Amino acid sequence: MRVAFGQFVVDTQVELLWKGGVEVRLRDQPLQILLALLRHHGEVVSRDTLRQQLWGNSTYVDFDNGLNTAISRLREVLEDDPANPTWIERVPKRGYRFIGSLPRSAAVAAYLKGHHVISPHTPESMQKSLAFFQEAMDLDSSYPLPYHGAALTCILRCLLDDLRPREALAKADEYLQQGLRCPQKSGMVYNTLAMLRTFERRWDEANEASREAIALEPDNPHVRMIRAQLHSCRRRHDEAIHEATTATDLDPVHARAHMHLTMAFYYAREWEACVRAGRAGMDVCPDVYIGIYTSLALLELDRPEEALQLNLQNRHSGNLQAVELAFNSYIAAKAGVRDEAVTALAFLKQSREHRYVPAITLCWLELALGQDDSAMDWLRTACRDAEPYLAWADIAPMYDRLRTRFDYGSVDSLLAVRD
Repeated sequence: MRVAFGQFVVDTQVELLWKGGVEVRLRDQPLQILLALLRHHGEVVSRDTLRQQLWGNSTYVDFDNGLNTAISRLREVLEDDPANPTWIERVPKRGYRFIGSLPRSAAVAAYLKGHHVISPHTPESMQKSLAFFQEAMDLDSSYPLPYHGAALTCILRCLLDDLRPREALAKADEYLQQGLRCPQKSGMVYNTLAMLRTFERRWDEANEASREAIALEPDNPHVRMIRAQLHSCRRRHDEAIHEATTATDLDPVHARAHMHLTMAFYYAREWEACVRAGRAGMDVCPDVYIGIYTSLALLELDRPEEALQLNLQNRHSGNLQAVELAFNSYIAAKAGVRDEAVTALAFLKQSREHRYVPAITLCWLELALGQDDSAMDWLRTACRDAEPYLAWADIAPMYDRLRTRFDYGSVDSLLAVRD
């Protein structure tokens, strides 16, 4: 059985602990204490019971010091303050009890299924994922993580051109407000709220949510990634690089962490550092978007052939979503292969006649082809549609020419005209 609390999940059968989705290596004695407390959730487990379970009838152990050390180590891993505990309460002269609220195990199982099937981030996989998250909510409405998961699917479907932004982001907000009302605070609910507010360019609210997420789960790499993203969008590039580096240190084999580090260097316009970070990330965990941002940095370094070769090596095959198609075709055009961008532009324009395609993707392609007036028209359309990619529009190098030629200062000025 899997038991979830906060950012932790415990498998009581195989006796493993995960924190923010990453396995925690915990010595046997602290883990056995945790399992015993969870089995007797809300009840006091005496020190004598814990001693017997850990050491049996051994007469060669300093029980008190050994138990105190194991409890201290467990509290350290759970980030539990003994003076103001969230999870483990000491009951003087009696023992310890687990005081955190626990969701129903069936709800945890449904959430974990949704978390698993969300990849490869296709409309089909995300709809399947959302169904599991909804099942988890129905099973236990007080469990916060399914609300984070459901909101994330809405945001991703908006980013990957499956849902229109106003509809998708409003629905994500609705899920997150429900998650915030749960009795147990969740760093991931606040983190997804920070992501949403960043995409809405509501900077102060994004920063407040991000700070709450870090306070709750400082060692969660996802929390650091989203804070890095927010800092980049606000031109706090040193802080963005620091947060993204922290994310890769926390999970060195997480593709998204390496992508955010590559992005942070790119938006800081540290091109060489971006290329180094991107290549290092792809050596560990190849990823399309790490390759895209590395290729974009190579273009800025006037190494177009290298940029195109890297992009071709890392592309997905088959039908691509609009954002990935537009990025690839932008890189190809800037490297001299204009026909690809012309074809992609025509295809996306035609696709917009019968489904949602982000206007910003057409802006990128028009920019790559040197068609600034059309690019500016598509940027205005993206503002009208409240597209999430506008979060980067004030810092991304590809818009430099538009900002200079049309003298609009920032996207906020365009959004003001829209409103």
